[in-house]
Amino acid sequence: MGQAFDRDGNVLGEAYGETKREVFDKLTSAFKDAHEIRIRSMDQSQQAEMPRYRCNKDIWALKIAGISLLKHVPGDAELVFEDAGYAPLIMPRAWLVKHNPKVGGYYVVYEDGYQSFRPAQAFEEGYTRL
Repeated sequence: MGQAFDRDGNVLGEAYGETKREVFDKLTSAFKDAHEIRIRSMDQSQQAEMPRYRCNKDIWALKIAGISLLKHVPGDAELVFEDAGYAPLIMPRAWLVKHNPKVGGYYVVYEDGYQSFRPAQAFEEGYTRL
């Protein structure tokens, strides 16, 4: 799809075609006085589907029941977990800003020690408890 514009940026008209060249030719033919021609990308549905992947990493995770900002360390927060027997975990402001955790989501630790957050739906659809 493409559009032809006058000097003031007003749309003079549109054209459609199978290729960008076809759209360009239609626009330049129909709007000879156009100041500018813009052609958008062709239909995205004609592109191949992106590759699909399945999660296969073993991780450790706890469901977050609560997040409380700490008064004595501004910016840091305490994560409280649903699973019994796990103490609250204090997370630094930088981690909170990067991961933006939400109650109901999961605090995740990968084999290499990297700590992350996964929203509940994405986590529950992608991981099975071992």
